Amino acid sequence: MDRIRFEQGARLRSADLAELFRCADGGLAEHVRSAHRTDGVLLGLRTTVVVGPLRTTVTVAPGIAATHRGELLVLQRDHALTLGTEPATVVLRAVGDGPRARPWLLHRPPDPATEVVLGRFVPGSTALDPTAPRSAARRPGSTHVLTGRLSRATAVVTGTVTNWSATVTLPQRLAAPPTVMAALGGPTPRKAITTTVEVTDPTSTGFVLRARHTLPTDSDVTDQAVTAAPVDIVWTAITHTPPVPAGPGRPPADDSLPAPAVPVEGGLTMSASEPTAHLPAVTRPAFFEQQVLTAEDLMRLVATEQSLRELHHRTLHGWGISSGMEVTGAVGQSLVTVAAGYALDAAGRELLLTEAVELDVPAVAGGADGEEFCLTVRWTEDAEAAVRLRQGGCGSQGAVRLANDPTLQWLPGAVVRSGFDVVLATAVVRDCRLVSPPGTALRRRVPVPPHVATGTTPPGATEWHTVKNKAGEVTAVRTDIITADAGFGAEPMYLVRLDGQRMTRTPGGSGRPCLLDGSPYVSEADGKQLTVVVPLVTGFTESDEGSGPVPVNPTALLNDDLPTVIGTTLDWCVSWVGLEN
Repeated sequence: MDRIRFEQGARLRSADLAELFRCADGGLAEHVRSAHRTDGVLLGLRTTVVVGPLRTTVTVAPGIAATHRGELLVLQRDHALTLGTEPATVVLRAVGDGPRARPWLLHRPPDPATEVVLGRFVPGSTALDPTAPRSAARRPGSTHVLTGRLSRATAVVTGTVTNWSATVTLPQRLAAPPTVMAALGGPTPRKAITTTVEVTDPTSTGFVLRARHTLPTDSDVTDQAVTAAPVDIVWTAITHTPPVPAGPGRPPADDSLPAPAVPVEGGLTMSASEPTAHLPAVTRPAFFEQQVLTAEDLMRLVATEQSLRELHHRTLHGWGISSGMEVTGAVGQSLVTVAAGYALDAAGRELLLTEAVELDVPAVAGGADGEEFCLTVRWTEDAEAAVRLRQGGCGSQGAVRLANDPTLQWLPGAVVRSGFDVVLATAVVRDCRLVSPPGTALRRRVPVPPHVATGTTPPGATEWHTVKNKAGEVTAVRTDIITADAGFGAEPMYLVRLDGQRMTRTPGGSGRPCLLDGSPYVSEADGKQLTVVVPLVTGFTESDEGSGPVPVNPTALLNDDLPTVIGTTLDWCVSWVGLEN
């Protein structure tokens, strides 16, 4: 598709204007299709079947969808269809060139390239068939992932040598309590046979890790108190943030107005932190040759394309700070500096700060402990924006540019409109000066899908090496894994699993059954490689057949032949997952 270029004096045709925005639409559709790889219902479009004395209707609520080709479809108001006496599929389809759309009833298979399935109606039913495929789009940007490590070098714990716990504080507040996965990130205590890790009490700000170590029956270690973690533990916290729901009105422009109502989507009440935002107008003007263009005609074109971008941001990326906009300020100073950056608000509007800005702190005395404010960035409405004028014909003049700078302002926390006043920092002010450096706890980042890669070393061909103590005794085995092909930009969080057989026999013709096993951990890692160590602690366990105790990691096998036994006989290999925020 050609790009359009306009030159002074060239005759403008209606086809030129149509092609100009066909280019933009095509680029956005390809982005949705190839970069997000999603199609189906993005937001709303709930269906309700009403059985009346004379007819049965299905009502489709407003919402947004994407076709298989990546084109966005928008239904702006409730639309009712009369159902017949035959089975039918309810789909959403564009009106004309879109993105304005309406529902239709089909008695043929739907076309996934241009139609989004909302449900299937069977005569006599009081709802659409729940077993029929309703196209639900994936929203990768709505999943928030954080990773971290509880370090034995710095973690403060409570409990005993065999059973202890630690509280982990998340680096940023999440929208909801996360699902947390935790695993051993370092060697177990020397005398432990196994270590288990449990996660309890997850909240939006943190969780508790509990570790339990199993020791040999002849261990002389008592349950003495500990204050420092004896192991490293790696964790991953995942939360799913619902998309901003469609609502009937625009966000309040006046901070004194009440906050938007908490909407209901799919039968579940949304979090109050996810505000209601309006569905924008998406009527696209058409042109004809010799038409006299008005400013309104051109502004409708611009508004349509801007609306599509906002819908894309809102449904597939969410809201928050994407990059930059860090706030710095020293204690005792009367101003802060906001770095250049980019953010999205809950309506999908782009907040672009092109250069750093210095801002005075609120001119308040505050109490003895000071007064807390939130530094926010928001969309600048047209009526507030700086206007650039140009002279027109016959002595006229008019606006040709509106400054696109967002508005920075200090607000008390009680009047911040979540999602529309994006919080950059909090600050406590006393006597017109900062009491402490700007805080970042309320900053919300645009959810970005993490970079995840996986791999498995080849069974039967993984190269293992022994690890020995100062006395020359084999205490563990290790293997080095190259991860350069994963394309990590920095050190990811690695999770590893040991695969392969565990049961073998001690050397000799009448060797007895035994178990070779250990809890693997990552000892060294970067974005290109990692080293996995499997400690081999000697002990006993019960056999799977119930035939009595079985030795674990007997000393007869812990010798220089061990790499051959586990690498080629037991086919030990390592499966790994690397996750980079």
